[in-house]
Amino acid sequence: MMSDLNFFEPYIEKRDFRFNKMILLYGLLVLSIAAVAVIGIYNQVQISMLQKQVNERRAIAEDSYTVDKYNEIKTLEDEMVFFSAEVDRIIAMDKNIAKTAIISDTLMSEIKSKMPDDLFLTNFNASGRDIQISGAAKDSKSIAEFSRGLGQIRDVESVFISNIDNTEEIFNFVLNTTFKDVNIDEQDAQE
Repeated sequence: MMSDLNFFEPYIEKRDFRFNKMILLYGLLVLSIAAVAVIGIYNQVQISMLQKQVNERRAIAEDSYTVDKYNEIKTLEDEMVFFSAEVDRIIAMDKNIAKTAIISDTLMSEIKSKMPDDLFLTNFNASGRDIQISGAAKDSKSIAEFSRGLGQIRDVESVFISNIDNTEEIFNFVLNTTFKDVNIDEQDAQE
């Protein structure tokens, strides 16, 4: 059997689709270059915007008015920290003084209750366990009565009249009172 020769066969179009790898590689290369270019442009825009913000903030930070205000605020903050520490120390000292203080409203009431009617106090000085009381009375008997009354107050160790002066029918006196060395913690526990 014999086959026919067709001279036009090479010119007749075939509808076969062949995958061309080169076209695909060139397409991927173009897409990669375009993606790198877009990312580069985007990053450059971001860098430019950030640089603008940095320049604006640097201008504000280097402004002499801003620097002066910052230094002023920093000084005030340092002073505030110092004063806060001082206040804490004062509060601690106040608590310590209150803990060791022997003079209280109760003690003052007791001293007042021991005063005769014709006796007046002119000075009251407390230092540690010692209290010095100065005053005036119409007679020495009132001073002795007051001294004896102070000796009956709880935690009083001794009462001593150190001076009595009689001037113009008024007796001026100085009374020294010493309190026992009382442990404040024990006293609070008893109450």
